[in-house]
Amino acid sequence: MTLEDRVRALEALGFTARQTRFIALVALHSGYCLRRQYAAFAGIRYGKSVCDFFGKLVARGLATDFTQRADRGRIYHLHARAIYRGIGEPEHRNRRETSAALIARKMMVLDYVLRHADAAWLATQDEKVDLFARLGVPPRHLPQRASAPARTEASSAIRYFRHEAPIALVGDPPVPTFVCLVTDTTGRMLEQFLRDHSRLFAWLPAWTVVAIGPRPTGLHVCEVAFERYLRRPMETVSASTDDDLVWFFRTRQAVDRNDLTGLSVTAIDRFRTLREAFRPPVFDELYLAWQRDGDAVLASPAASARHHGVRSVGTLVTELLPFDYSQFGSLPGIA
Repeated sequence: MTLEDRVRALEALGFTARQTRFIALVALHSGYCLRRQYAAFAGIRYGKSVCDFFGKLVARGLATDFTQRADRGRIYHLHARAIYRGIGEPEHRNRRETSAALIARKMMVLDYVLRHADAAWLATQDEKVDLFARLGVPPRHLPQRASAPARTEASSAIRYFRHEAPIALVGDPPVPTFVCLVTDTTGRMLEQFLRDHSRLFAWLPAWTVVAIGPRPTGLHVCEVAFERYLRRPMETVSASTDDDLVWFFRTRQAVDRNDLTGLSVTAIDRFRTLREAFRPPVFDELYLAWQRDGDAVLASPAASARHHGVRSVGTLVTELLPFDYSQFGSLPGIA
């Protein structure tokens, strides 16, 4: 379901086309919004038309309004099932009430999406999984976490893309672009995001991460963290030798066959170390080719190039959010 499909589905609510598009974007990416966000999105000055729009949302039971601080503007929560049913997500998490810290994070992401509304941002898990399936990425290489079942007899469910950050194909040729919200000043949030997506990144010829945040200091350290991330996997792989790769493939074959009789404790430790070094999907492909054609496949120029240097190209973009979120606390998105 595209954004255009969702906008058409929400037309029955009786708002203008521009207002309906705003409602769809808020429901998908935040659930919460401010008057200033609609005014900027619509390209109009704050005034009666803006107030009338939000007054209509509240009067019809589509949204509730509240304040975090008496000296700040009202916050609107789009919670009505009719909205989320219209966008194809009747049980979307954005319908739920949440903490001031999480509202702040949602507002920050929404501010970025609205400033770049020309991109076809994907917000739901199913959309993201489908995108990378079309790009040939197996589900097991997507960022994921198994959630505990609600009932003891039920099986655990896999939750993909737990960061719930927007993703889009941007540019020509299109490059997968990932938004990462950064509210710390240590770089750890970006590092965790990169680690969680590392197996996915390895499948992509090129990718971009856009680090957004409310503090310049937090974004400056992201550049250092990103360079550190790019160096680490290359150093790990280049430190290995062709002999390591052959030994690893032979040992992996024995492990796959559950034939562990000839493996010492030292060999098992070496296998575990090399398994981490040869984690990128390119080595899975080489392993399958090696099983079919033997050691000779590793001597080919193509295999050598892929082993020793060819890798996906990642780019970091940082964008400072030019808004004040202090109404949500001194550490918005953290406290």
